[in-house]
Amino acid sequence: MRTTFCVAAAAAAAVAVGVSAPTEGAAQMAQVEKPISLELRGTAMLPTFDIADAADLGFGGGVGIGYRVTEKIRLMADVDVGIHGTATPDFNINTYHYLAKVGFDAFENEKVVLTLNLGAGAMTFGGDLSSSQTYFAINAGAKLGIKATPSVDILISPQGDIAFSDEADLGTTNAWVWPLGVGFRVKF
Repeated sequence: MRTTFCVAAAAAAAVAVGVSAPTEGAAQMAQVEKPISLELRGTAMLPTFDIADAADLGFGGGVGIGYRVTEKIRLMADVDVGIHGTATPDFNINTYHYLAKVGFDAFENEKVVLTLNLGAGAMTFGGDLSSSQTYFAINAGAKLGIKATPSVDILISPQGDIAFSDEADLGTTNAWVWPLGVGFRVKF
């Protein structure tokens, strides 16, 4: 029994090291990858939970800037804007997302890099509302970069943004909006 456990533990450790270790090509690319990046993306903005009672699926865009601190860690700042229709004709709710993020490159090879991120910042709700309201917000998400050239990635970016809102203003104390973006990341 003890031998079986030791063999299983050794096999699990070998698999973990093999999965987490980058390929030689990925390590070489990380060493030469330029540290600054600029993102441009189109987004679908999906409100969920209580805020979905007031705002419909919205569309918009976003920009981001990033800095690769180490081989695996990135600092990022993203701004996304969405325009959401409502049940009331000619009445829109606009969302503005301003978030600072830390990203961890969980997987990378010669063709793709998957970055998992967490962040915090602010979200503003405006548009045809009687007044714009800004709230503290948190973020969790991922960015999948598909390497088109050494300097350009095609970017798929599902994010989850949660604003800690005032129920009297928005009808909820936590407005969940999911920016789902597709675009490009250019590295300098």
